[in-house]
Amino acid sequence: MTGAPTGVTARVVSLPFLRCPLLRLTAFAVLAIPSVGCARKKETALVIETAPVERRSIVLSAQANGVVEPVTVIEVKSRASGQITNMPVDVGSVVKRGDLLVQIDARDVQSRYNQAAAELNSSSVARTVAASQRARSQDLYRQRIITAVEMEAATLQFANADAAVVRARASLDIARQQLQDATITAPTAGTVIERPVSEGTVITSATSSASGGTTILKMADLSKVRLRAMVNETDIGNVLPGQLATVTVDAFPNRRFQGVVEKVEPQAVVQQSVTMFPVLVSLSNLDGALKPGMNGEVVMEVLRKDNVLAIPSEAVRSMRDASTVAPVLGLEADAIRTATQASFASRNVGQALGGGGGVGGGAGGDTAVRARRAGRRAGRDSAGAASSTRRRFGAGGGGGLGGGSAGRGSMQIAFVKKDDEYAPRPIRTGISDFEFTEVVSGLELGEQVALVGVAVLQAQREATQARIRAGRGGGLQQTTAPAGGAAGGGGPGGGGGGGGRR
Repeated sequence: MTGAPTGVTARVVSLPFLRCPLLRLTAFAVLAIPSVGCARKKETALVIETAPVERRSIVLSAQANGVVEPVTVIEVKSRASGQITNMPVDVGSVVKRGDLLVQIDARDVQSRYNQAAAELNSSSVARTVAASQRARSQDLYRQRIITAVEMEAATLQFANADAAVVRARASLDIARQQLQDATITAPTAGTVIERPVSEGTVITSATSSASGGTTILKMADLSKVRLRAMVNETDIGNVLPGQLATVTVDAFPNRRFQGVVEKVEPQAVVQQSVTMFPVLVSLSNLDGALKPGMNGEVVMEVLRKDNVLAIPSEAVRSMRDASTVAPVLGLEADAIRTATQASFASRNVGQALGGGGGVGGGAGGDTAVRARRAGRRAGRDSAGAASSTRRRFGAGGGGGLGGGSAGRGSMQIAFVKKDDEYAPRPIRTGISDFEFTEVVSGLELGEQVALVGVAVLQAQREATQARIRAGRGGGLQQTTAPAGGAAGGGGPGGGGGGGGRR
């Protein structure tokens, strides 16, 4: 090796431990660390988008699934018994009031009608004869030709003949009704939705049969239907009759049907250990697109506020989230915490909220110290309150958006951009949907706020990577220690390092 260049000779002599494979691998890892750091510096910087504070409408809603059903279903039965001889309608037939539905064999009732008509004719003639006899008897009785007994007999005969006419007329009316009952017409306009019988079936009367008679068909007016939705008991308190609702069915996923909450049934229904309440939503169905049995989803407007200041929910953060995202925005977490707590104290947040569940809730505070203490307590409790709010009213991003405290509001933080710099701004929020949040106070119309949802994810990812790197670094230092034989301890956040070998 005497002919080798000087630089190469010095390099080989200075690294004699490269004969050991394990040490060669360790040294390569140590030498590779700077190159990884250089590659990380070349990553693209995170772009924070902003959105203006603007006026818009915010709608809180409750969602549920349900089934389309007719408002009224009519069971058509016959008051006459007999065999069906004609049935011109089928399932799906659209009929008008008075259209023929079923014709029953009317020979028997026709015979009874003819007999009743003959009896009425006969009794009418008998009454006429009796009336003439009574008139002659009256003349003879005035002339004292007949006795009073004969006069009374003539009067009685006329009364009997008159009663016979009344009975015959009633019998004829009954026979006429029975004859009409043999022809069944549509009681109202609608659509035939079920037809359990057909021509040739012998049916029983609904009035004379103990079983209630035979159901000939079922029909319903489908120009107006309703959706029977099952609403969870946690949301039923916010659903009231008269609220607007939007229905989407699986058959028409891109079409929205507008309806109104008609009724909230008082009896609960338990499905798979979940308590729900039926809610009826009335829908107009003039084109017949909605059919009974269709599955759909209904969204009911629980609360609506128009023309209020609002920002995207992604721009709203709690105290804890604000501290997490601060480094991504080029801010210090301690500075944010100090600024926001001082702002809460100056605004007397505790007294404004009065234990309402927002940041600083419960602080009645006359001093900044009490307000700061209340802020710290609320910061610990904000996660649970935000979870409950999101479950009932929805929230965007990571903040609890005070949907249940629309009247009092809850305190959150937004980052306002001005002159390419971000500043934390405590704000009081009102109601929120999944996309936008009402701003009660703290922001002005037109101000730009940072959409920090992506920034939160980035900060969390970098924190996780930092913990992983710290753990690997601790294990690496123990492995490359000069002394061998003893097992190395685990690095921060990492597993225990392996013992060095001689």
